[in-house]
Amino acid sequence: MSKIKVSFSFLLTLMLVAMFSIVASAAGSNPVATPPGDPADVQAGVVTTDGANDNSYDGTVKSNANKTGTGVGTNDGSTFNQVIKSDNNMVKADGSHGTQRTHGSYMNNTNSCASCHQTHTGASKNLLFKDGEYATCTACHDGTLGFYNVFTGSDSAGTFGGTHDGNMSVHLANGTVELKAAPGGKTNGTDNWTAEFTCASCHAPHGSYSDRLLSPDPNGMGNLTLDQGGKKVTNVPVVSNQDVNTINAAGNFSFNDAGGNPITSNYVVNRITLDATNINSNPDYTAKGLVAGDIVLQLMKWNPDKKAADKVTPTPMYEIDTAPWLHGYEFDASHTNKIYWTTLQNADGSKKFDTDQLKKGEVLGNGFAAVKSTSSLVATVNALTKADIARGYVVKLDVSAFDANNVATTTVSSLWASKKADGTNNPGYVSGRGAAMSAFCSACHTDYLATSSKQTATNQGEGTFDHAYRHTTTSDSYTCVRCHYAHGTDVTVMRDARGKKLSEIIADPNYFSTVTDSTARATLANDYMIDKNPSSALKRYTNMAVCWGCHTSSHSEGTRNTDTFQYNPTANESNDRNGIEFDY
Repeated sequence: MSKIKVSFSFLLTLMLVAMFSIVASAAGSNPVATPPGDPADVQAGVVTTDGANDNSYDGTVKSNANKTGTGVGTNDGSTFNQVIKSDNNMVKADGSHGTQRTHGSYMNNTNSCASCHQTHTGASKNLLFKDGEYATCTACHDGTLGFYNVFTGSDSAGTFGGTHDGNMSVHLANGTVELKAAPGGKTNGTDNWTAEFTCASCHAPHGSYSDRLLSPDPNGMGNLTLDQGGKKVTNVPVVSNQDVNTINAAGNFSFNDAGGNPITSNYVVNRITLDATNINSNPDYTAKGLVAGDIVLQLMKWNPDKKAADKVTPTPMYEIDTAPWLHGYEFDASHTNKIYWTTLQNADGSKKFDTDQLKKGEVLGNGFAAVKSTSSLVATVNALTKADIARGYVVKLDVSAFDANNVATTTVSSLWASKKADGTNNPGYVSGRGAAMSAFCSACHTDYLATSSKQTATNQGEGTFDHAYRHTTTSDSYTCVRCHYAHGTDVTVMRDARGKKLSEIIADPNYFSTVTDSTARATLANDYMIDKNPSSALKRYTNMAVCWGCHTSSHSEGTRNTDTFQYNPTANESNDRNGIEFDY
């Protein structure tokens, strides 16, 4: 039978403080001081069986031909090859065998589907072998695989585990709250906001454009227009064969809408017939097998703040937009016609280019669609005049190469730190990645994507505040995950202003230098790291240490000259313990 390390009841009881403060934060309510008591098995963090709630394979009662779910009750990694059903499939060009990936990049002979689904005997909708998305995900990600255990501390995502005395707060991904519970979200709850918040609200189990399988369409924002806080662009003009260099001189293209009204667009779709020169304007063209003569529909965005190579000379220009296009659809009220998220059409709408064209030879890339010169779609593509394009979210992290078991590590500090603590370059830092993470988080926390020192209004009714001043989150330097964990937090994973976490403080002789007993040091360190303001904030740093860690060197002229301010990178009882370390 399956064993989940932390049960629904554990999260529901232990995390009442987080639930209450999530729901009540907009109203300014204070969180519950302490969680209620729990049964002994829940306090231990282990439920002995959840067999009544799933259809896992046990060889006797609930057998399944694919043995979906076998081995998930052993949480020490020893059943790794039993759980991942893609193990030992032929995957290499030389005919040798190996392990296919469970989530995405499926081979044509894949067996990975059997890791999560049962064709005729699923325990829940979507044929999942356990009762619900949370139970299905945690069946393996509770230590069963020996890695990616969401109930243990992680420097990148935090933890769903936690301790009673450790200020635990988590993203309640077990379906017990709706998306509208997100602080800074749409509390009145309509459309996607009424959906249950589960693991799949943030992650795409079948593959993603982002690292860590982050969803390309969180909270459905990819198909909401820019003025609604989403990423969809509408009424985008299609222009023909504009060189990606000369198009910049034209500025914004103006065109008339269906009613004859002039519209100026910050986006254009550049219809390019590839030749020997422009085929090299985007390496993704050749990577997708396109050659001279093929036709590309490339989305481009006007950048008024673009600088020349000298980083000084203003050179506003159109730039290639690499956000992937989303190709979903919905039915109209009569349930007879499909309304596509992404559609290109000619002036009278008689010729359309949409998801139904996929089977006719459409080539998709990062921010473009293309057809081969021999395609029957050439005439349709050449007649297109405007476009509505839903775009996906892409979040790239500093992730190591996969090892033999498809395991990689993440250095999350690369999202905000271009330098390490020793002053050397952080090799994983790429400009813009931190801001992309903030944009992902703000798909639900819509109020919190802001620029400092500017009073912001509610984003088209999506958020909870009318007006407020907010800390910057649109900069790489202040990305959301610099201050917050994605999964959850507790005393074991939080840090102080020097970036030290509990285990490091216990081992560091500069902390509590007069105490040598290991038990006593652990007690003192735990007390030192306890957050005095427990909440649902998923804080990466205890108390307000994140403020002090940054502001010892930023806007700190008011404290540097006082008698009480001391800065010394070597911590001890008489010197200030300041300065966030980036190299973790």
